[in-house]
Amino acid sequence: MLIGPDQKSARAISRVQASTILTTASEHADVRVLALRASQHGAVGEPASAHPHLFRHARVRQIVRSTRSLPLAQRQAGWSRLQLAYLSIGDEEARALMREVPE
Repeated sequence: MLIGPDQKSARAISRVQASTILTTASEHADVRVLALRASQHGAVGEPASAHPHLFRHARVRQIVRSTRSLPLAQRQAGWSRLQLAYLSIGDEEARALMREVPE
């Protein structure tokens, strides 16, 4: 919310403003993410600036990791089909999970 000096109430920022703020802060702090697919933010696998849509997928990953429920993640994201590309895990997490699997 933005509150100006002459305003008595708060107003929501627009999607464009949120995107601009996050992208500018990401570039200023030199925070980069690897693009999962080609877009205006970068080529596949190339470092790109952070953008608001990343939070949507981060939340889905958080739901999957904490509940282990893919259908719940799909429903919360509003996806008609589960997009497994966004539910990948890192090497360390994969190793930790594999240690828990009985032989």
